[in-house]
Amino acid sequence: MSAEELKTAFLEAPDGEGLVRLYAALCAEGIDDQVAPILDKVRPIQHRVTLVQADASRELLEALCRDPHPHVRQVVAAHAHVSEEVCLRLCEDQQAPVRMALRKNPRCHRVIKGALVQRERNDHTWEHLVEAVWHARRAGLDEDALTALVADWTQVDPDDFAALTGEQVSLVMEVLRAKLGHGPMPRKPRKSRKRKR
Repeated sequence: MSAEELKTAFLEAPDGEGLVRLYAALCAEGIDDQVAPILDKVRPIQHRVTLVQADASRELLEALCRDPHPHVRQVVAAHAHVSEEVCLRLCEDQQAPVRMALRKNPRCHRVIKGALVQRERNDHTWEHLVEAVWHARRAGLDEDALTALVADWTQVDPDDFAALTGEQVSLVMEVLRAKLGHGPMPRKPRKSRKRKR
């Protein structure tokens, strides 16, 4: 079926499977930005919220995180199956309740969670942390690998990533660029030693 046929079928009987098929077709055609206006035709908004079931797939959540209504995106942000893709999209959401729901989600990407806390403090380092996640994806690093890299190179515990400085994030970016073949590997800072009292 073409994207247009899938769109017609979905709008006649909106369900999760239909949306996933439609979203996949739109992505394949490079027009995935059209999912938002299609979702906006499904009324009432509560019907779109009910598509976010407890067992919702990653693909369904990725489609619904593009919904034009913030309440739908907020429900997606709080979902237990939130993916890195959803985290990346929703961490830049203009609506604070959406970002807060994502930040409170225990499944939120740890580096993105740190970026969200920085954003709430108006610390512009958050943008560079998000950029680091994009670079890590290009380098083939998953969340655990990136978390380990950031902790190793900055000596900051993953629970404290919101305390990362601009200098530390720049170092992480240099490491990621080197992993992508865009420059030399920087020198690793010496580990700080705790003084015994």
